[in-house]
Amino acid sequence: MDSPARAAQALLDRERALLADLGGLLDRADAPDDTRRRLADLARTLDELFLLVVAGEFNAGKSTVVNALFGRRIMEEGPVPTTDKITVLRHGDAEATHRRGEFITERHLDHPLLESLALVDTPGTNSIVKEHQALTEDFIPRADLVLFVTSYDRPLSESERQFLEYIRGAWGKRLVVAVNKADLAETEAALAQVLEHVRDGLVRIFAEAGIEDPRPPLLFPVAARLALQAKEADPDGYRADPRWERSRFAPFERFLTETLTDDARLALKLAAPLDAVGTLLRDVRQRVEAQREVLAEDEVQLAALNGRFEEVGGQLDDIAGRAVAEVDRELLEMEKRGVRFLDDTIRVSRLNLIRDRNAFREEFDRQVVRDAEQRIETRLGEAADALLRRVFELWNETYSRLTDLKRKETGIAGGFMYDRDEVLRDVIREARRTIDQYDMGEEARRLLENARSALTVGGVTAVGIGALAVVLIATTAFDVTGGVLAAGALATLGFIVLPAQRRRAVREFSARVDTLREELRGGLDRELNQEVEQAVGKVRALVRPVAKLALDARADLDAMAAEAGRLGDETDALRAEVRQSYGTAEVEG
Repeated sequence: MDSPARAAQALLDRERALLADLGGLLDRADAPDDTRRRLADLARTLDELFLLVVAGEFNAGKSTVVNALFGRRIMEEGPVPTTDKITVLRHGDAEATHRRGEFITERHLDHPLLESLALVDTPGTNSIVKEHQALTEDFIPRADLVLFVTSYDRPLSESERQFLEYIRGAWGKRLVVAVNKADLAETEAALAQVLEHVRDGLVRIFAEAGIEDPRPPLLFPVAARLALQAKEADPDGYRADPRWERSRFAPFERFLTETLTDDARLALKLAAPLDAVGTLLRDVRQRVEAQREVLAEDEVQLAALNGRFEEVGGQLDDIAGRAVAEVDRELLEMEKRGVRFLDDTIRVSRLNLIRDRNAFREEFDRQVVRDAEQRIETRLGEAADALLRRVFELWNETYSRLTDLKRKETGIAGGFMYDRDEVLRDVIREARRTIDQYDMGEEARRLLENARSALTVGGVTAVGIGALAVVLIATTAFDVTGGVLAAGALATLGFIVLPAQRRRAVREFSARVDTLREELRGGLDRELNQEVEQAVGKVRALVRPVAKLALDARADLDAMAAEAGRLGDETDALRAEVRQSYGTAEVEG
């Protein structure tokens, strides 16, 4: 079986590992630098002697309480702040004083109380010198137990309330409270009323700080000045001095010298880091949850944007599809007119027209082409305008949604929020630049030019899609009539051969025009759809960094929540083992 010392060391090692893991989690959660530094300080104190930190306002009699414990004036007293640095009292065979830094002094005293603990006297929490309070707050995370001194005549002032929230709320520190100057109470009822006021106030402070079990700490009414006077008058027989009885100091002194046994101090020392871990894990969970709420709103907006991309993409496909269908209807009408023209023209009575290619072209343009080229170009121009207006609206809508996300005040700090702001800022800037530079006319020209240049129907090129269609159909008509002229028998057998040639020419014209229509329709549909995909794709690409950040943040926050849960389970397991091995030091009422 492990020795008690080895068992205690094993628990300390596990707590040290727990604090290291928590430090890693705080780094990932972007906790304040001070919090991470103080957690590291806490880890370094695990192997040190039990640390009792004395805190309170400068006029509460804190130094007098310390002096009464030692029976002599080892700390300076006065009506104004006298402690301008942290004083660490440790045991030593000979009295000595050493400066450990600009604001820390270490004193060695030969006193039995210091054989089992180190006592830290801190500057007043309401000192007019701001550095005093900063020093005190910096030392609190290292404490295994905090002795908080308030006074009968000013119990739980506002500055004391704020400091107690820091002690218990920010670091989960166990504390005992000495209500000094209890001799100012004229009656026991008056003293009881003040004690009840302090007790209720502490419960309220702890509850507001989020403490799960907001029980008040042990309260000790004392008159430290009377106790010090009794000890100074007779160091060995002070217990017979009436002032000692009136000081009510005996129960408080017994708590520190007898109740805080080795096991009780070890229980507190092992519990103190676990209390801090529990408090910090609560803060991490709150930070993660707050970021999750922001992320959830971002994800809703991103989902809405993706929905709009799909919806607008469908609308653009419909616009492009209608444009292709209307162009095809124009070509179909040209085909019908061409069939009628050929049927009327390929006759013996009109052989001169067939043989005169210029006259044939003019007549073909008049009867078949008409204004088809202009109508096709007009319809495609209208479709391009409709497409581009809708794309421009999508850019503006996306810009507005992203700007709303950026404008939302979250009040949350941290890497995720910093990255979010940076990504949104860059994306919004790019969207604004695109909107400001958007030239509808130039974009329409580019779209139609891209569509025309990409069409390779019949190897023919023209200045516009309408012109391309007209050239292709006219060329087809010339080709089939050229075939009719190639029949040499027309000169002598025209009445016999020509009807058959006419029917074949009409069939060939219709078949070839149908093929041309299919190729033109497919090519135009393909090119317009590609334009649609590229247009929506550019807006999607704009939002992609925000979506990627949200996806990565979701995974990271989930991982942090899982790690916080694991550390919470380990904390609970350690706390149970500490209680089982060493019990609990009763410092709460």
